[in-house]
Amino acid sequence: MKKIYMNQFLFASALTGCFLLASCDKEQEFTTGMPEQQLINSIELKVTAKLPLAVGMDTTIVYNVVPESAANKEVLWSSSNEKVAAVSQNGTVTALAEGEAVITVKPIIGFGVSNVTEKAIAVSVIPEIIEVTDIQFTNKDDEGNPLTALYPGDEQELAYTLLPENHTYSYLTWESSDESVATVTENGTVTAIAPGSVVIYAYTHDGSNYRGEFPLAVNEIVDAEDIAITEELPVLHIYQTAKLKCTFVPETAVANSVNWESSDEGVVTVKNGMVTAVGFGEATVTGTCRSTGNKASTTVKVATGWWVWDAACSFEGWGMGTKGASSEITEDRMIVTTALQSSGALRADLTLDTKGTKVVMDIANYPVIALHTNLPDISKQGYTLDLVASNGTKGESKLNKGKTLSDGTKLLIYNVKSLNKFAEGEVTFTTFQIKIADMTSAELPSGRYEMYWIRTFASEEEAVQFAEDQITANK
Repeated sequence: MKKIYMNQFLFASALTGCFLLASCDKEQEFTTGMPEQQLINSIELKVTAKLPLAVGMDTTIVYNVVPESAANKEVLWSSSNEKVAAVSQNGTVTALAEGEAVITVKPIIGFGVSNVTEKAIAVSVIPEIIEVTDIQFTNKDDEGNPLTALYPGDEQELAYTLLPENHTYSYLTWESSDESVATVTENGTVTAIAPGSVVIYAYTHDGSNYRGEFPLAVNEIVDAEDIAITEELPVLHIYQTAKLKCTFVPETAVANSVNWESSDEGVVTVKNGMVTAVGFGEATVTGTCRSTGNKASTTVKVATGWWVWDAACSFEGWGMGTKGASSEITEDRMIVTTALQSSGALRADLTLDTKGTKVVMDIANYPVIALHTNLPDISKQGYTLDLVASNGTKGESKLNKGKTLSDGTKLLIYNVKSLNKFAEGEVTFTTFQIKIADMTSAELPSGRYEMYWIRTFASEEEAVQFAEDQITANK
């Protein structure tokens, strides 16, 4: 009975996410004579990249094949270490002994091995499951007080901390006590609908049956008759969000009673006075009172080449450049699970999607790219930055073992200007990769490393100072 019970809550925990996979561009190169649309283009896994199990537990991984019309939907499951975790051909993983294993699935018929049709899940078999005992919600209002109220039209992703810190499963499902007042999405984003009171519930799925509660009031909107934007925003970095400082007549009016628009939504978007930088350049943001037509405007600038990737933007565009490696975004970091190479070394390269995102660096003003991580000291030469510009220019391989910071973490710093390959000014890149390779199991016993942020800076000194300031602020 215990095993069946474990299956139930682990099946729920397996619904932690879904990798939405693109179709292969060159499917016909691997066909077996069948019509192209009848072959499996991709496999969608509904499971976290890292799956912890206790010894003796099992769980079935849920998956879909694309397209649904595939003539042969059979897939082949395998385990890199069957002494640790075995997998059946229906996707049921059984934890046998403490350790690490990689579960792989690929089509029996189709394109063979590729990063589209072969998917991997890192399984960590641990002695026991540590259950969540508390969920602490941490959202603040504009005055820095605990968030207790929203207005119709507001959206707010709930921030929280799960305790104890060493809990096993972080997966939550969400529910609203009254969806006519506020709704909540599967990732905990609340949308206020109408005035009233509501409780947002967060359910754990680790067998503890613990439920977190977030009480919320949705207040009635008072229409603004006049508006003034009292302060210009500082220059923003890409993906940054900032709230416009406004005053209204009457004073009880709120930004939700104003129609907001951006002159260029390729640079910034705006909703309820909240601006989000989505591209480089300038745009004019205007708020217009619905009841009177009175308006106010301000210019918002997004600095070209000022990149910031972190958990707040889900490390937008970054993915794995190593087959079998995987990553998971948590509240404040990216956790990367490495892949074991035939040489016995561990590897998990980070690759920026330069097709989905136009990657431009301003070599004159933001020539330094830095990564805050907990990567270990390695006996090999270091971690490599590989760049190729849109004109075909290749940067010299830049090895870096990292600078150790005051808390023992590492800062990898690459001065792109010093590569002496790229002209000063704006450079668009078609290849942007950081090779994280040649680590031994002794150097990285867990097989995982963490990435806290990736950012561009004006200088190496600025990068170090920023990292140390953050460490001090978080103590």
